[in-house]
Amino acid sequence: MRKTKSLCREETLEPVVADPGAFKQVAEDLCDKALNEAKTRLHPLLGVEELENLDRRCEFLQAFKRALEEGIARQLVFWQPCIQAVFQFNESLPPKEECWDSTIHLLVMITQPLNTMQALGPILDRNILKRLQQLNWSRFRMCKSIVEIQQVTPDEVRLGMSYGAMFSSVYNAPVRVWPQHRQGVKPPLVIS
Repeated sequence: MRKTKSLCREETLEPVVADPGAFKQVAEDLCDKALNEAKTRLHPLLGVEELENLDRRCEFLQAFKRALEEGIARQLVFWQPCIQAVFQFNESLPPKEECWDSTIHLLVMITQPLNTMQALGPILDRNILKRLQQLNWSRFRMCKSIVEIQQVTPDEVRLGMSYGAMFSSVYNAPVRVWPQHRQGVKPPLVIS
């Protein structure tokens, strides 16, 4: 337990936040890998379609969203090793005719909130959005933001406070993105 607490410090993230130029490459890698992964889940003939045509396919959008969530989660853990888990949540359910509302909402489970972690979200969001707009994907042309990262502590989950209250939701509880577990085996959330 001491090792985890010693790794969870503002100083770990300060060099990352201080170099916003480094986010451009990270954003390009995250987006490109997510696009490639989403395309590999399609029939091989569909993988060569333009983004605008793929944008109409719900299975492509869901695969892209999931791959981007997982990529962002792994990157956050790389930057801040004390992250215990990353969850995705939906602020509201999209209309039935819409597969994805073009937003990604992540909850980072961390022992104590970090100001530098709060600063990472908007910088990463701007760079990912910029990359998706560079791809001329009309879905993101008018977007102002797509990635939201919030912090939640085990105590907030245990007490049902703030974002921790979402874990008690019957209809829209957060879903674990990182660490991934074997399919069909989902260990209980450990709050300690």
